[in-house]
Amino acid sequence: MSVDVIAVLTAFNRKEKTIKSLALFERAAKAAGLTYSAVLVDDESTDGTAQAVEQSYTWVKVIRGKGDLYWCRGMALAVTEALKEESAHILWLNDDTDLNENALRIMSGAGIELKNIYGKSGIIVGCTTSDGGDVSYGGLKSISSFRKFSYQRVFQEHQSIECDAMNGNAVLITREDVQKIGNLDVKYEHAMGDIDYALMAKKLGIKIFTAPEIVGICGQNSDKGTSKDVSLGLLTRWDKMLSRKELPPKSWFHFTFKHGGVLAPLYFIWPYIKFWGQAFKSCRKKMSDCD
Repeated sequence: MSVDVIAVLTAFNRKEKTIKSLALFERAAKAAGLTYSAVLVDDESTDGTAQAVEQSYTWVKVIRGKGDLYWCRGMALAVTEALKEESAHILWLNDDTDLNENALRIMSGAGIELKNIYGKSGIIVGCTTSDGGDVSYGGLKSISSFRKFSYQRVFQEHQSIECDAMNGNAVLITREDVQKIGNLDVKYEHAMGDIDYALMAKKLGIKIFTAPEIVGICGQNSDKGTSKDVSLGLLTRWDKMLSRKELPPKSWFHFTFKHGGVLAPLYFIWPYIKFWGQAFKSCRKKMSDCD
């Protein structure tokens, strides 16, 4: 059976958030008058996420991973399954993103407007806030041509803004464009897959725009327990930076050499040099303060 939109999600031990996210997706689809289904990849949760979703939502196809997929590879598997069904759109959705009731009406409407203006479909990025505060995730603009992988979030009420990249929390893509771009790149161990996908789309001439209104709530990740947490020891922070969830060298190397051109070696090494440069500067300041 063909549907208007298939949501694709990956989950790991956030049962209540996942259940709520799917419920709010269903509400948004109904409010927009869209037929819907979803594919959820549960990456071996131990809190009963997969079972709870299967019991709650017959319209969700649950695929069980083995605990080694993480976000990018889990999403790639979900997209592969979604493409086996007929649908007009695929919606990337993080399981900690709570869509507003009018979210899909706004996003699908923006897609129609984009096609009317440019004569072809494009990617619509939904911007979220942290519980009604500042924009937490959404469309991204490159800071400069030289710092091409340094981004700032962009959003403007009542106006769609063209983007260079995107966060993958709530992204609406036509099936036609998914087939043109392909799937998420499974060489990424966790993150980077959303920005990589945007860059691949732009190389194919597919435009990316923000939706003209906030589409939901998703709290921004805290620095606590990460490489930016100055309460941790320096070597612990370094290990965090190299971990799968931050800037693992293998994934970062693949990303920078895929998109960085002749400056790829510089883009690759810079964040690691920056980390130790800031650490050295901080140590010198502490020593100076002790004098």
